[in-house]
Amino acid sequence: MIFRSLGKKRFTVGIIATLLLISCLFTVSGKAFAAYPEKPVNIIVAFSAGGSTDIMARITAKYLEKELGKPFVVVNRAGSGGDIGYTALARAEPDGYTIGCTNLSGIIVSPITRPDVTRYHITDYAAIANVVTDPGIFCVRTDSPFKTLQDMIDFAKANPGKLSISHEGVGGGDYMGVMELCRRAGIELNPVLFDGDAPARAALLGGHIDVIAVNVSEVTEMVRAGQARGLAVQNPKRSNELPDIPTFTECGYPTVTQATSSRGFAAPKGIAKEHLDILVNAMKKIGENKEYQT
Repeated sequence: MIFRSLGKKRFTVGIIATLLLISCLFTVSGKAFAAYPEKPVNIIVAFSAGGSTDIMARITAKYLEKELGKPFVVVNRAGSGGDIGYTALARAEPDGYTIGCTNLSGIIVSPITRPDVTRYHITDYAAIANVVTDPGIFCVRTDSPFKTLQDMIDFAKANPGKLSISHEGVGGGDYMGVMELCRRAGIELNPVLFDGDAPARAALLGGHIDVIAVNVSEVTEMVRAGQARGLAVQNPKRSNELPDIPTFTECGYPTVTQATSSRGFAAPKGIAKEHLDILVNAMKKIGENKEYQT
């Protein structure tokens, strides 16, 4: 009876220990799933601080922090027309703690136009959300002799290669827009590479370049403040932000929309579905926020 009783006690203790272990495992597993993110999440921006992609990332980061309860930290990895940042995102650990901003023109076009140097492909990313679609625009300083797009084109025809214009790197949306106009208008421009839109704007205002090819959101305040003059928008219809500026089509140079920048967020391929779903759902909620939209 003593041995039998002892055996029962050991059996009971064994069952209790097993149940406690299972309970702990479920608790830890459930906590890990429900708590994501459990630490700060980095957002890689492939351009310098102050540009449109960087601004989008910093605004969105504040809302993501409110929604998910952990800091979202912007990390600028500028250089090579976005290649450095896009490569860093593609090669990051897919643990949910590194995401990044994507510009579709860059991650689609660059691997096609520069396969010998580009080390990423669109299939290296798991899409989270597209936030904004921003048309391209050509601008000059307000003291520029170019009052219209045609003025600029006429000068370029008379002075091949002398007119300097910004771009974000071969294969980027701005670059493609510049190349398309050159082909349609039969002109030769001098594209100058910048690591982001902020230094390009500074170069324009400082008189270091003649024309800036960027997106509407990047120069709206400059135009409204009288610091720059918009020549034309590279979109089939006029911009809501700058409705007084004609389109390339209105100016006689129909354009396709590769100069338009679709900016959003993505994670490295291989991120856990539950983590991706949390990020996607958070962005859906943020996107419905009127304050965020404004």
